[in-house]
Amino acid sequence: MSIGRRFINLARSELNSLLDKAREIDVDDKDDDGDQPSDDSAFATYSDAELEKELQRRKTEREAEARARKQRASAPPRATAAAGNDIRKAYMALELPEGSDFGTVKKAYRQLMRKYHPDRHQRAPEKQQAAHELTQRLTDAYNRLKKHLGG
Repeated sequence: MSIGRRFINLARSELNSLLDKAREIDVDDKDDDGDQPSDDSAFATYSDAELEKELQRRKTEREAEARARKQRASAPPRATAAAGNDIRKAYMALELPEGSDFGTVKKAYRQLMRKYHPDRHQRAPEKQQAAHELTQRLTDAYNRLKKHLGG
């Protein structure tokens, strides 16, 4: 999950919790005669029915998102068995557990490229050739996973 998506989810979560707290404060702050709360909050202009409707809408939206996320996680893989085997080999080449996200794949690829880059082995031609072949395999694996993960 990207940082932007995490930030949006965090902001959405915070907004929803603030609305829930506002609803609790609204219920707690009512006078015995049923008047509106005495503070001048932004929610004081909304009626109880409007607040309840908005809270219900947001709760339904969160539940629908959770169901969709769960459904995507349990969905069968789209790739065929042969393509799945290639993907599995690509994860193995980058020394990652199968199913890692694109950010993890990118980070592992960069670390391995820094470690095995042919320019680091210029004094030994046989090591340089081996490093060249290894970096080609790493690049192929990275490109395969990038295409598969949509990165």
